Amino acid sequence: MASANCPITTELISDYVGGRLDAQDVWVIEEAIDHDEAIATAVAAARKVNSRMTIALARRAEAEIAITR
Repeated sequence: MASANCPITTELISDYVGGRLDAQDVWVIEEAIDHDEAIATAVAAARKVNSRMTIALARRAEAEIAITR
């Protein structure tokens, strides 16, 4: 669990974007987003990467299903 004094790491941002944090850690990240433009930018970039990966994996799964038909 992160604390208000804990540095925001790339792993913490990744877990936040992936929805893998408890309420306290979410609060810490959201406070950091509100007060630090660099962290807000990093979170936005992680969300974009996560979205692109989700789309790519969905397309791959569709292609594999089409091959097996």
